[in-house]
Amino acid sequence: MKQQFDVVIVGGGMAGASLALLLKEQVAKGLKVALVDAQAITPVNLQQPSFDARTTALSLGTKRIFENLKLWQNVHHHACAIEHIQVSQQKQFGRVRLHAQDSHVEAMGYVIENRALGQHLWQALLENPLLTIVAPAKVTGYAMSAQGADLEVSQNGELLKINTQLLILADGAQSEGCRQLGITQTRFDYGQHALVCNVSFDKPHDHWAFERFTRQGPMALLPMTDNRYGLVWCMSSEQAKHYSHLNEAEFKQALQAAVGHKVGRVNRIGERHQYPLSLVKSKEQIRRNVVVMGNAAHAMHPVAGQGFNLALRDAHSLARHIADAWPIESVGSLPLLNAYEKSQQQDQSLTIGMSHELPMRFIEAGCQWSILRVLGMTAMDISYVPKKLFAKQAMGLVGSAAPWRP
Repeated sequence: MKQQFDVVIVGGGMAGASLALLLKEQVAKGLKVALVDAQAITPVNLQQPSFDARTTALSLGTKRIFENLKLWQNVHHHACAIEHIQVSQQKQFGRVRLHAQDSHVEAMGYVIENRALGQHLWQALLENPLLTIVAPAKVTGYAMSAQGADLEVSQNGELLKINTQLLILADGAQSEGCRQLGITQTRFDYGQHALVCNVSFDKPHDHWAFERFTRQGPMALLPMTDNRYGLVWCMSSEQAKHYSHLNEAEFKQALQAAVGHKVGRVNRIGERHQYPLSLVKSKEQIRRNVVVMGNAAHAMHPVAGQGFNLALRDAHSLARHIADAWPIESVGSLPLLNAYEKSQQQDQSLTIGMSHELPMRFIEAGCQWSILRVLGMTAMDISYVPKKLFAKQAMGLVGSAAPWRP
């Protein structure tokens, strides 16, 4: 017997889980929503790839969406405020400094460990008895029909048949759903890895976030709870492998040389991990009855920390369009999905473009490029309007982040 749903979300990572929460009010009104994930969804079983050892920078816009979802009251204990941001290039003059007080906000963003965020996202999912959770389970087949999307799902040795008016593919940058439905994903390989770990210094971070561009690639220090930083250090694959295998004393020395002594002396180093970097974009984000979301739609360079924030703004916009149209209009209708896609085009173009172009321009060699970068950063630091627009984008206060309560 085929199970019928209005919305099926494939992928219970941060993007998919957030969309399910954003649809809570419509679920209470009768919208039938199912979430399918390969892992068992429990607060303590965080084997989902989204909830790994990395940290996530949550923009101010994301924090406000979480407040509306009543989620922030649970996660804020794990989050550290970013009150100041400094962007600079190694061994060069010129820098851009942003301060929360200049924008009349309490913080420009927050940093949280993925595992802590994942725990509370999944806990919130489990607290909604009207949401159907199909996990652990694997989608083994996708097909489109006049009635919407037909899925074959393997769970506990049984084959489930599911039909939905709207299929959400939130199954990551290596989306199997996109592959099976012939939705092409383009990839730009940066030829780099991100080496990530938690570090601490002998000086308090005072809620400063540092972004430094080096010839090897960008480096970010993001303030965390307990006076720690989340380090994201982008470099060639060979360098990342080398640094991952250094002993602690050797790695401390290399890191100290890269960051200088302004932030203090390196005290402790957490477990190191490395991840390949690429820009992944889906050539189609919508079809009739289908939306591609999260990293399946756009997986970005971590330089600006905007990947999840953009995905959440996408989910926020889609939930708003569904709330405005349903039940009069089918949630899988092309006019509804076209309106959603159009509403996000500018935000996506600007955010993805900034995340891609910044690291590319800062590794350009040559004296003329160095001079242009110095002049550009200095001009932005003293120019009110460009600096304000840059800060607004960094805080996620753009596009669909306009007030709306799910």
